[in-house]
Amino acid sequence: MSRIIILASPGSGHGKTLVTAGLAKALGGGKRRIRVYKMGPDYLDPQFIEAATGLEVRQLDYWMLGEREIAAELCRAQNEVDDIIIEGVMGLFDGEHSVARLARDYRIPVCIVADASAMAQTFGALMYGLANYDPDVNVAAVIANKVGSDRHASLLAESVRPPLTMLGSIKRDKALAVHERHLGIGAEDRSAAQHAATTMAEQLTEIAQSLPWGKLRIEEDSLSQPDVQHEGPRLQGMRIAVAKDAVFSFIYHANMDFLQREGATVHYFSPLSDTRLPDCDALYLPGGYPELHLETLANNHAMISAIRQHIEADKPCMAECGGMLYLLESLSHDERCAPLCGIFPLRAKVNERLAGLGYQSLPGTRLRGHSFHYASIVDEPSNADELPRSAYSDGRKGELILREKRTIASFVHWYFSSEPQKICDWLSGKPEL
Repeated sequence: MSRIIILASPGSGHGKTLVTAGLAKALGGGKRRIRVYKMGPDYLDPQFIEAATGLEVRQLDYWMLGEREIAAELCRAQNEVDDIIIEGVMGLFDGEHSVARLARDYRIPVCIVADASAMAQTFGALMYGLANYDPDVNVAAVIANKVGSDRHASLLAESVRPPLTMLGSIKRDKALAVHERHLGIGAEDRSAAQHAATTMAEQLTEIAQSLPWGKLRIEEDSLSQPDVQHEGPRLQGMRIAVAKDAVFSFIYHANMDFLQREGATVHYFSPLSDTRLPDCDALYLPGGYPELHLETLANNHAMISAIRQHIEADKPCMAECGGMLYLLESLSHDERCAPLCGIFPLRAKVNERLAGLGYQSLPGTRLRGHSFHYASIVDEPSNADELPRSAYSDGRKGELILREKRTIASFVHWYFSSEPQKICDWLSGKPEL
């Protein structure tokens, strides 16, 4: 039976991502098998933790996965690892699908990671409030982050009231001053992430021994009946080429597991450096940062030609966000503009401000995902109002969905298990919505 804990905070920016990475390294150094989860849909914190630790990081998100799939994820983990660490999102009680809800639903103890750099005794009052706000949420311990001195640490420890336990303090250290949200992309960034996580692990060595672990037990029998009955794997024998490199890096591990559970074989390739596609029946272009390697992508004419041939041969292709941008006529960023695949005769531009953010669904289905992008299409089709779109979780009109032959593309990052049949249809060459 796995041990399990949630690391949460009063809000964003308290350093819980780096603490999660450091804790995973501190525990993994003892040869324990570790599984890390991140609450919420985002890719960036998981990329940082993966770069820092070498561990796979998976998502837990009520909107995209739902209660059943979250339980299935945790059930698989309890059969595979010794320790499960879940990094929360935003503040402990923030949002409809909060960290507190997960803690309540699965009776998981919470350890608060809080930036104490501008506080003394008020730290204890804040922690006391978090611990007592909801009696059904077991806020069991606290770690003070960014502590200035031994005296500061002592004041903080004295302010924390029972039954909440002060596990210890993390001292301020220049080696820990990393810009987490942009790490994990290049070799230099990965090295910085690994160094920061190692430094954090050294500070967490003793704290790791005192964590208030819970015990996870989810009975597999309760998950044995699928939501939709079907005969065997729906992608049996299919070869799916998946773009994966420094550009196309926004890939949910659970989505790749899904493809393999449905009988497909996954073949990774790099649009940056490869000159041809793997032998494949379908193509998946996930999201990422095409603007950071724009000229290299545009100058790889052999790969662009191979992707065009695949699509023009009426083979299935599914593209999300950065993958969709790659299929457009051109992309502009920082006064640079480069021609790309030209499957859709549209131009896009990366803006300074966020252009799209929020949970999305495909109307009329259970398919769910999210969007987060700074790019926008600058010349939407004249009939754009008549074209299909996703929908925001609050009912607002969502992202444009583009189709060409058996290719389907949008800004939405889909979570495949939310609607297995629809994803299998798209990858089998049935792009109907």
